[in-house]
Amino acid sequence: MNDEKKSLYFYMTLGYTGLLLIGLATMRLISVIHDSQGQAFGIFGLLLVWAYVRFMEKKLGISNKEFIISKVIFVVIFSILTFWFYI
Repeated sequence: MNDEKKSLYFYMTLGYTGLLLIGLATMRLISVIHDSQGQAFGIFGLLLVWAYVRFMEKKLGISNKEFIISKVIFVVIFSILTFWFYI
């Protein structure tokens, strides 16, 4: 694996870690504070960030295989952490 691919994977990992933390914070907002407007802002913001990350992945030329693998890993980790932290 060349240095360019390693760098790309490193920054993808950083981006998904940030997205994971935003998602967990949003889930905490939903579970602790029952503010419907805050929940809507949190979920909408999370979706916007997710759309931006996908746009950047397309610009960087990430293949569909890498895209699917990263999304599956993200969803699995997010689901496990959400259930573990808040249920």
